[in-house]
Amino acid sequence: MPELKTISPTDPFDDSIESIEAQWNEEDPKIIQAAQRMLRVNKLTAEEEEKMKKIDLQRGKEEEYNFVTKQEYLFYKNLPELIKHYSGLYVWFEDEKVKDFDEDEVLLCGRVIRSDEVRARKVNAIYVNQVPTFN
Repeated sequence: MPELKTISPTDPFDDSIESIEAQWNEEDPKIIQAAQRMLRVNKLTAEEEEKMKKIDLQRGKEEEYNFVTKQEYLFYKNLPELIKHYSGLYVWFEDEKVKDFDEDEVLLCGRVIRSDEVRARKVNAIYVNQVPTFN
């Protein structure tokens, strides 16, 4: 399994598109292009993120919001490496580790939410995303 870049839970992070792309150490331009396409299409604008945060905070879901926001940042930060090893697959990604993966998002999410690890924790959130297909 490849080694992914790490960040401590207390590190502040700049999740702007430019900041994330600047952290990629990939030399293959095709992998970079695939990662950039996904990042630029899927990444919310600052305005959209603020709206989502407001909704989550109004619902008392601050911990879940913070958890998912951090996992999303780490996912995008490691996207070129993920593309190399999990192209086209859905991954359960937490703390810079792929914990499980599948071609079927529903099957994967079913396994994840039934896992002892998820059931035992305080935060009621998971992060699953599809890695872009790379040919």
